[in-house]
Amino acid sequence: MVYLPTLTEGPLARFLLCTIFTTVFVNATFILYMLRVFGELIPPDPVHSYIGADYPAQLPLRVPTVGLSFNFATSNFSLFADDEWDTQYPASDGFTDLGPGNRTFTISMIHQIHCLDVFRVGFVTNRTHMAEHVEHCLRYMRLAVLCNADTTLEEAEPGMMDGQWVYLATSGGLGAVHRCRDWTAVRQYLDENPAHPLDG
Repeated sequence: MVYLPTLTEGPLARFLLCTIFTTVFVNATFILYMLRVFGELIPPDPVHSYIGADYPAQLPLRVPTVGLSFNFATSNFSLFADDEWDTQYPASDGFTDLGPGNRTFTISMIHQIHCLDVFRVGFVTNRTHMAEHVEHCLRYMRLAVLCNADTTLEEAEPGMMDGQWVYLATSGGLGAVHRCRDWTAVRQYLDENPAHPLDG
């Protein structure tokens, strides 16, 4: 019978173990080095003074993405529901303080809700002195819609309108799931971080 050495004894085993440990050590060292190199390529979060134009473009908050299916079947938020529309504004009407000097900001979401409310109030009261404010809000909301560029598909079919064949949005926007940012996270932030009260 011929005796064959096992891999756990003798010079061959020691050589293989040394080779394996050396390879693992070199690879681990290389990976750590590359993580450090790539880590230096990622720019650090900017530090802002909040003086003049030196502030972030967005609220410093990670807002999760959620799916939202529009539902208009409810009677909530009618033209005349002042109390319900008032619930759309968080603490301090959506203003928040940021930075070391507590500089006050609002966010576009709140401005957009405000503009929708201006449309509603202007329609209900038919106040002509609101025309300038309504016009500002109409332009603002147009840009907000273009900025968000929601590409969710909504069904359309041919139909007659004013004696002509046209495509009509048959669903009225219902049922399609939109990819949205979770506005409740933004609302919670604003409720927890209101602007300082004004004296006077």
